[in-house]
Amino acid sequence: MNQFNRRRRFVRRGLSIAEVLISLSISVFLLVAVAAAYSASADAVEMNDRFFRATQAGRVTMNQLLTEIRRADSVQVFADHIDIIRPDQSRSPNESMRTFRYDPTVKQVTLQISYTVSSGLPPTPRYTLSRNVEAALFGPAETTTDTNGTTVVTRVPVQLVVRIGSNEVRLSGASGPRRAAKE
Repeated sequence: MNQFNRRRRFVRRGLSIAEVLISLSISVFLLVAVAAAYSASADAVEMNDRFFRATQAGRVTMNQLLTEIRRADSVQVFADHIDIIRPDQSRSPNESMRTFRYDPTVKQVTLQISYTVSSGLPPTPRYTLSRNVEAALFGPAETTTDTNGTTVVTRVPVQLVVRIGSNEVRLSGASGPRRAAKE
């Protein structure tokens, strides 16, 4: 019996300090890995969301601009902006023209509506249509001469480059006033 009691005293009932430290360090490494994976996943979701929003705003801007060109009576194309004169029946009262402008310093496309001088109304503020626009190319416009001998814009190519981080999308399209197509 004496031998049995001796053996019983030496039976361990838990982990040694070395085993506890090793298991804690493994647990810490696993928790750090899980936290890093979660953080990377959250960052990727945030970047995808920002990129989706920017590209969607670019698509909406492109669609609105090309629709305005198609419905226009007259279009003037410049390097950094496009002036559009809408038909009388679709213009708001005293409206003279709409200007779509690209501002490279803040990387955005804006819309501003100007009114006739006789109305005394100031132009509207510039409405931001799209942000994160790396580049916007308007033209060169294709022209023709109408029956009165006036040069008329028949087609305006437009390209927008939207960039978020290293992700980029190029949107391009072209449109021309229907009035020019009828003549």
